[in-house]
Amino acid sequence: MIWDHIKNFNREENWGNPDKINGALLLLLDKLREIIGHPIHINEGYNDKGHAEKSQHYLGNAVDFYIEGSPLKEAYELLKDALIELNVWHNVGLGIYPHWNNPGFHLDIRGEMSRWGRIKKNGKEEYVKFGEALEKA
Repeated sequence: MIWDHIKNFNREENWGNPDKINGALLLLLDKLREIIGHPIHINEGYNDKGHAEKSQHYLGNAVDFYIEGSPLKEAYELLKDALIELNVWHNVGLGIYPHWNNPGFHLDIRGEMSRWGRIKKNGKEEYVKFGEALEKA
């Protein structure tokens, strides 16, 4: 079982169905936690509803989370550096969400680079370029 090899997370966190989370994503998150040096709190992993039509959450390939103890811009730099160190920066989807209750990130292992943000504009949530959302952090 993949969970036997995961040191920094457990099945009881907010994974949705922990058995449907891609093992490669779990291993990546575990390594990210070690490199970043701060706890990573999972908001959501696998889910079969409530996301975009082709969401990586439906495949168990995505997780929403925040990094404890770091402001969002600093957390982004830590995350970016760790993803580059692990040589996966160009193979993941990364979204930034500065207006969540606990501002954080979406990370998925789609196999190609994708970046976006989601912010509140005129009272509505809207997808924007990553840099625009990072400026709101």
